[in-house]
Amino acid sequence: MARSLAIAAYLAGLGSHDRKKPLAAQPPRPAGTIIWARCSRPDQLMAIETLDRKLAEDGDPIHIVATLLHWGPEYAQRALPEPEGRNDTRDFIAHWRPAMSIWVKGDLDPILLSEIDNARLASIFVDATAEGLDDIVGKWVPGARRSMLSQFEAVLALDQAAADRLIYAGAPADNVLVTGAMEDCAPTLPCSETERSEISKAIGTRPVWLAAAAPVCETDYIAKAHHAASRRAHRLLLIVVPQDATMAPVIAEEMREKGFNVALRSDEPDPSEITQVYVVDTDEELGLWYRIAPITYLGGTLDGKGCRDPFEVAALGSAVLYGPQVAPFQRHAARLNAAGASRLLRCGNDLGVAVETLLAADKAAELAHAAWDVTSRGAAVTNRIAAFIQLRLEELVS
Repeated sequence: MARSLAIAAYLAGLGSHDRKKPLAAQPPRPAGTIIWARCSRPDQLMAIETLDRKLAEDGDPIHIVATLLHWGPEYAQRALPEPEGRNDTRDFIAHWRPAMSIWVKGDLDPILLSEIDNARLASIFVDATAEGLDDIVGKWVPGARRSMLSQFEAVLALDQAAADRLIYAGAPADNVLVTGAMEDCAPTLPCSETERSEISKAIGTRPVWLAAAAPVCETDYIAKAHHAASRRAHRLLLIVVPQDATMAPVIAEEMREKGFNVALRSDEPDPSEITQVYVVDTDEELGLWYRIAPITYLGGTLDGKGCRDPFEVAALGSAVLYGPQVAPFQRHAARLNAAGASRLLRCGNDLGVAVETLLAADKAAELAHAAWDVTSRGAAVTNRIAAFIQLRLEELVS
């Protein structure tokens, strides 16, 4: 696409905007097709990682290389610093040789977009809004916004209001599609169907709840909750998967001291009828236990000792409970809370009440269904965007 006179005039007014230092050393380029995803905020990285997993499902060698506008060393395993200025951007593109670029929400950088255009990269704009366009482009160069937005082959808008504003700002109406947000979804944890079937058969009709990735320091909260909930359902089984498997014997002993009949999985492959607390000290994925238990407490969220992604639980049909310490998954927890799809515990004393309430099968099912709906909506948008990218890549790399 030839650069418009409007963009050329605007860039001339900006100057070179190049750094004195050369582009930082880049990791080796992997074989296969590269997609460059430009993220403006760290919370967009999880959505891009979800998209990367989706694109790789068919086995094609497709890799997304994410860059982050405000990069820090804590993101080194997930993203690269965004190249600054024309020379850096040219060097970046020359090294990675991307087949296309994805712009994730955020402000549109005219210099970056200009070099992407010069490299003849196919580009799409996802989670698109018109936010910030006036501040970036200004009003003194007629047609500049229209030229920038016309560079994108597809503008995938967050909602109809965003689509209308983008079209008004100059995006070609035929290129704008309302898709919703490209949400991040945790990968579905696997399990052995044979093991699941055998354990479910051993448990039978007993009610079950799970404390997942539980630290030793929360054993007291979990024990009190189990005592309280067992008053309502005397056959209630608690499954504990420790945060650190080496701590399983410690947790098991503490539970025995609190009066429970406890079994370790390494000693008993299946819980017996008299087992009240079943402590997992083996290497099975949590996906097995999320599928077994209709109620899951995410360990570490009361005392801040670490947290599993609540979407892992929600995607597998277990009602999820957690305390206030949900970092780094605050965004996932907020989405579940907003949909009434989880239970937030203010303190350890709330755990027993929450478990007891959800022992009513309809209550747990209602929560789990709402949680599944939240995760599936995000997955549907990501699947739609992945399908668009795959079709376009077939044209570009064939």
